[in-house]
Amino acid sequence: MEFFKFIKGLYLFRDNMKITIKTYLLFFTLLIYLHGNTQSAPMYSQYLYNMTNINPAFAGSNEAPILTILRREQWIGVQGAPFTSSLSFETPSKSNKYGFGVQLFQDKYVSVLKRTGVGFSYNIKIKIADNGLLSLGLKAGFYNDIKLLSELNMGDYATYDATYSKNFNKTIPLAGAGIFYHDDKFFIGFSTPDVITFSKVQEYVSDSNIFQVNQTHYFLTAGYTTNFSDEIMFKPSFLIKANGGSPVQLDVTSNFWYKNLLGIGISYRTERSLLSMVQIQFRPRIKFGYAYDFPFKMIPNSHEIFFQLELNKLGLGR
Repeated sequence: MEFFKFIKGLYLFRDNMKITIKTYLLFFTLLIYLHGNTQSAPMYSQYLYNMTNINPAFAGSNEAPILTILRREQWIGVQGAPFTSSLSFETPSKSNKYGFGVQLFQDKYVSVLKRTGVGFSYNIKIKIADNGLLSLGLKAGFYNDIKLLSELNMGDYATYDATYSKNFNKTIPLAGAGIFYHDDKFFIGFSTPDVITFSKVQEYVSDSNIFQVNQTHYFLTAGYTTNFSDEIMFKPSFLIKANGGSPVQLDVTSNFWYKNLLGIGISYRTERSLLSMVQIQFRPRIKFGYAYDFPFKMIPNSHEIFFQLELNKLGLGR
């Protein structure tokens, strides 16, 4: 009889351990998001083809209406891993003196932390050289910040800490600005996509670490295009990302294009990962891209995919 009680106890211990392990894994992931890098802006591997999302001054720089769909998934194979999705549209004015853009986005950091929103971009373009344009851009919008903390299986801990006993759902405004210069061969831009921070307002006041809504991020990008031959182009570029809560992050990227139809690239992200990417240019003006991240540390890999359409080439533009 005692033997059967012992066996039953082992099964109960096993089931409780499964629940406990899942709880700690989820809580550990939450801590990574909250305290590891304190970054609230998603990072894109293929930023060259998604620039409007980080710099409102870029909108309309392609001189054609552009529709872009992007999906990035972190930590492949991990249940509840972070992801970001966006649908963006940008276009220049008929005179090419202004640029407009709109972005719908959804970010999930862990299963209980989500953000869904929309951003509108507007810029003024100033011709400062024969082929050079300087753009000054603004961004405005809002997002819905959701923290389903009551869904965390924290056991008795939630009884003693009200932080984890209720959910938070708040609409937060966003505003940003940027500057961007480009000509036939060179581009450079600086931006801060969201300058509004709400770390201690209303329901978020109880714990500024847990309920910090966002951080102000700064992006500096630059790149150059040169021809190796009539068929091969080399496009080196870099992106620097900085905020007050994390070390400065640098992406250095090298892209090679063959006949403007096939692009193959590699990128180095400081102290984090090595990235490989491929882009294919279909006709008429349909572009597809894929990137795969190889982290240096013991974390799962990540990947990113985008689809881009130049609408005026299909008779739908200006």
